[in-house]
Amino acid sequence: MAKLLNEIKASVELSDGDAVFTLRKPTNEELNNFLAKRYEVSRKGKDVRDNSLQSRVELFDQLLVKVENLEDGNGQPITTADKAQIPANWKADIIFKSFEDNEITIKN
Repeated sequence: MAKLLNEIKASVELSDGDAVFTLRKPTNEELNNFLAKRYEVSRKGKDVRDNSLQSRVELFDQLLVKVENLEDGNGQPITTADKAQIPANWKADIIFKSFEDNEITIKN
């Protein structure tokens, strides 16, 4: 039987090991808000503002519950309280691959 998981683990491969991030599963409302905020269309519909990077970073910060195997430059472990130190491009890539770039197979 298939199960819906409450957490998602994502790893970033580094030269000296993998940093592991645990994210809680977003609610449907959180996911819908995130998807809606990524791109802003002007009132006349001619211009589109790309807010996707910032929206992905915000969602990552909102969902992060655990950081493993990651230290700062002084050898101190990075925790969820230190999430500002985690590079924005890592956060954005994790959110993109976890929630936007996944395919499902539908069987009829």
